[in-house]
Amino acid sequence: MTDHGRRELISSWLDGRLSAEESARLEQDLLHSRAARDEFRAWADLDSLLVQQAEAGQDNSGQNNSNNAGQSSQVAMPGVRRPWWIAAAAGSAAAVLATVLVVWAVRPPVERPLATITGTQFLLPAEPAAALAAGQPLAAGRVAILGGVVQLKLRNGVRIVMQGPGEIDLIDEMNAFLHMGNAVVRVPKGMSGFRLDTAATDVLDLGTEFAVKAEGGFVTEVQVYDGAVIATGRDSRSAGRFPKRLEAGQAARFSPQSLVGSEPIPYSESRFIRSLPAEPGIEHLWWRERDAELRQFGRPQRDAITVARAAGAVVVDAKLGEWSHAGGFTGSLDGDPADAEWADGRMMYDEECLYIAAHVGDPAPMRNTVDPSLDPMMAWQGGGLQVRISTDRAMGWPADANGTPYYRVRRLEPSDEEKAKAANPRLSHLTMWYHAPSGKAAIAINHGMNFDSCLVNPEGVRGAFARDADGRGYVLEYAIPWRLLNAVEDPPRSGDVLAAIWQVHWSDSAGQVWRDQMVEIRNPHELRRILPFERAATWGRAEFQ
Repeated sequence: MTDHGRRELISSWLDGRLSAEESARLEQDLLHSRAARDEFRAWADLDSLLVQQAEAGQDNSGQNNSNNAGQSSQVAMPGVRRPWWIAAAAGSAAAVLATVLVVWAVRPPVERPLATITGTQFLLPAEPAAALAAGQPLAAGRVAILGGVVQLKLRNGVRIVMQGPGEIDLIDEMNAFLHMGNAVVRVPKGMSGFRLDTAATDVLDLGTEFAVKAEGGFVTEVQVYDGAVIATGRDSRSAGRFPKRLEAGQAARFSPQSLVGSEPIPYSESRFIRSLPAEPGIEHLWWRERDAELRQFGRPQRDAITVARAAGAVVVDAKLGEWSHAGGFTGSLDGDPADAEWADGRMMYDEECLYIAAHVGDPAPMRNTVDPSLDPMMAWQGGGLQVRISTDRAMGWPADANGTPYYRVRRLEPSDEEKAKAANPRLSHLTMWYHAPSGKAAIAINHGMNFDSCLVNPEGVRGAFARDADGRGYVLEYAIPWRLLNAVEDPPRSGDVLAAIWQVHWSDSAGQVWRDQMVEIRNPHELRRILPFERAATWGRAEFQ
């Protein structure tokens, strides 16, 4: 993206004039470019500064200055917003901008590190060459992880716990910027004023412990464990500039779609990782030998699964009495039958439903704490099963569609035809897990390769879990109506070969931190270093009997 085009988008965002397509373009630019993020922060801070100074000027004078408004419009820079109050509030906008940019771009050398890593758990760094380990000093800059948890302590005592996938910029002792992911901040007693900002929201600490979640679509969620924070949305369309005070036990969502700036959401004590356990989890001796590439892409052994015709009525009770004739697969995390982490997977179908069953070896079974009402898209982190499947008989196999991340990370521009394929509603992503706090089976269903919508525990789905007697595994069983997979009028038939892939996830003993996965039923003709959610062609063969 050109500098001019980026500034046009940022200007439109600050003005509240950004369309959905432009918002997506800006979001991709921010995710991909560090320079874009720095410029966005600079303009946003400049905008906030001018608002504050303008409001202060209005408080002092009690009226607006229309003459200054005329002068401001005459000196406006092309492609950059210049509200009526710039001249009155800040004098030379160019000078203020230069100052802000210098503050962000120039970081004076420090005699000691800005932060130190105080702990990690099941960490998967975004850059394998840049390992992160306990005791490692950090200068100001970016910390990014794909999975697990990293715990940081700033030199002033502020502690930050970030759960992956996540990315944070450490700016100085009192400022950080969360680009994506979950972060919990604990400020030492007697201190206040720490800021953890996101692209959509500024969060100011008032002496507290609080959590922030930054996700796609410029959505930010804030939850307060102790004390209070002042959270201010950046989007002027939704009156987001009015600050919101949140106190202990409160949580709120800031979104461009909100008409009131923020909306209350349920408070959940166990939603975020607040600290790392004092003792090691359930890591094995082989853990350090299992590299990041294996954790990301797995070691698939099979390229196909048989989807058997159900012989009769299926009772969803996690007992699997009706599954004796169904083929499937059995595999383990590292290909060793003695592994504690393994899975036996099966699939069946009839005119009404797709049936999925699995027996999973898990040293910490059925402990997932991810709340389906709050974070269904991240439920895999607490352990469970994901099955991605195509019900598009016309498409056949391999499935032909790529999601936005596939193009973004490879710096490609999808054609209109490729965008249409990505929106195919008959490409479905199923996440199944046992929600331990409620004691109920849960499911999240997404369609298309861009996850535009999410059905959570929709009516008609039947699911059941049963823990193994020895406490070292569990059985799950689900029945999913074809109508929820957009195939009620043309469901798969005997002889069809469609696309499907399985991902079995394991977590820590608390059911919060993802630690590893087994990927099975994958297309061997696709390059290995492609993630299944990015590209449907990586999915293996689902052969309907």
